[in-house]
Amino acid sequence: MSTMPTPILSIVIPTREGFSEHWITELLKVKGDVEFILVHPPGAGTYPTVDPRMRQIISPIRGEIIQRLSAMMNACGTYILTINCDEYLNPDIADIAVQYFERFPDNWVMRLSKKGFDFGDKASLEAPWATLPKIEELKICGKSQGNANLYGDESHILEIPIAPVDNKFDSQCFLRERKDQNGAHTENFDKKVWKNKMVQETIKDLGSLMVLSGPLKYIPFWCLDRLLGLFIQAKFFEKGKIVGHILPPPEQIRFEDNPPEYRKSKRFYVFAEILLIRRFPQYGYFWNLIIDQLRGIPMRGVEFVGRKLSGGGADN
Repeated sequence: MSTMPTPILSIVIPTREGFSEHWITELLKVKGDVEFILVHPPGAGTYPTVDPRMRQIISPIRGEIIQRLSAMMNACGTYILTINCDEYLNPDIADIAVQYFERFPDNWVMRLSKKGFDFGDKASLEAPWATLPKIEELKICGKSQGNANLYGDESHILEIPIAPVDNKFDSQCFLRERKDQNGAHTENFDKKVWKNKMVQETIKDLGSLMVLSGPLKYIPFWCLDRLLGLFIQAKFFEKGKIVGHILPPPEQIRFEDNPPEYRKSKRFYVFAEILLIRRFPQYGYFWNLIIDQLRGIPMRGVEFVGRKLSGGGADN
């Protein structure tokens, strides 16, 4: 019995009802040995397509976290990238990823250069993509090189150091905003190409934390992005390691502003990110993060109630 070859890149996309035909048409222009994994909310139908690279899942439960994890657990690619259903990729993204990890085989992540456009600006979203120089020709800049200021032109990639999760607990976070997020490191997972082997080990570990007792599970509704980005760095933590680079412009990913009915709003990240404390209580970085979130809950609660009373847009 023949088996399908392992794809180079798994592109994971949680959808919502009513994603645009234009978006999926542009998505399928991505070239090469890739797989697209679309995970739809409960009750949604699958998209009719004959492209054999497309895999579609109907999530058993509504919610960003369960949708993303359901799709990611099914990802078979050597590398994995998660995007939203209003974000557009350079058709050569798989080849760019191969070039990057051939040059930097010990790195974990390649962050894409991005560019945003107004909702409905289809002309800009489908404009021809500029060609990125060969990865091997790009120069390195960053704090360790003493030349981080050079990032921004088309000839330099910027180092991404590992998040300093071993920072000490800062009691001042009870009184003011945390400062750990400042720096060249990254906290979020989305819109970056990661080594899938590391991701699979991480989501297995993360999933086990959601089991409280027997069939009783704790599954936060949303906010996987920062939770997973920090979780993977804590799980494989190596102090001072350069884990990846940010690619230079021209952009490799374009995104469209949300339609008015999906207006963005602030969320209660703490309900998801409390899992970081459960798994890594030794890291002060995560205590600072959670305390910062808790300190802001009263004001966010007032804002949330105000939006609902005024008939504000849906959360995204």
